[in-house]
Amino acid sequence: MLSSWWRAALCAGCIAFVTACGGSTTAGRPGDSLTVSPSSSASRPAADGDPAQLVGSWALQAAGEGPGAILTVGDRVDGGLLLFRSCGMLSGSWRANTHGLFVGQIAGGDMACYDGGHDAAPGWLDRVVGYRRDGSDALLVDDGGAVVARLTPGAHPTTGPNESAEFASPPVVSPDMRTGFTDPAPLPADVTPADQAALVGRWVPVQPATSKAYVSFAADNTYSGSDGCNGEGGHYVLGADGVALATSGGSTLVGCENSPLPRWIVESGRVGTREGRLVFVDPSGKVLGEAKRG
Repeated sequence: MLSSWWRAALCAGCIAFVTACGGSTTAGRPGDSLTVSPSSSASRPAADGDPAQLVGSWALQAAGEGPGAILTVGDRVDGGLLLFRSCGMLSGSWRANTHGLFVGQIAGGDMACYDGGHDAAPGWLDRVVGYRRDGSDALLVDDGGAVVARLTPGAHPTTGPNESAEFASPPVVSPDMRTGFTDPAPLPADVTPADQAALVGRWVPVQPATSKAYVSFAADNTYSGSDGCNGEGGHYVLGADGVALATSGGSTLVGCENSPLPRWIVESGRVGTREGRLVFVDPSGKVLGEAKRG
């Protein structure tokens, strides 16, 4: 889990983006409360899928979500993730691929949802690493394939008086989104695909050796780090052959001798290891950089 301080910082950074005062929601089919299975350490989902089918506004059933909750995947404004609750709208980001992997996070939103210091970010979303279809519904699943959230089509969110009505418009699949769905190029021949066991831990840039930058990957699919003076963090998931998907929350903009290390995981299509070093490779097959344990 990200620390409460980090989540508060993300929320504060998003106040200018979302300043709603209690939008309302209506769902196409409210449905009964969802029984959520416990998490498992089994292998991650690998079934083929079409991420474009996730784009839409869905009636949401998940542990901790009240009646009428709606999740919009792929909004018209920035291709992000929107969670509509009775307290207002929360915003974040998501990534998915054709191998059934999904990762998402909520980074901030309506301050009414954070009243009393409550952490409004949905805990159920932290467990999601994949998706699959169930008829017309979409299921978000954990690393054992257990259903974490059920998404039912036909939801129609509405926005509050201080939100742009565009947030409630039907989301669309943009060309950039389709590009992001495609399989990344293979890893270089001398790079071994990374699995989570190889990734977990703290890494620092190979160069310069004096950099204060680092990135730390946790077993719960979260990561945190610094470019040398600005904190960064988010969620990640690894698939077969080192395929990587990651989201990133907000960050401060303090100037320093910044290192791109924390951004490499977001920009990578695959991650591997070479001679004990972590190698980040972009979707075109270009090596972004390497990191060592530290």
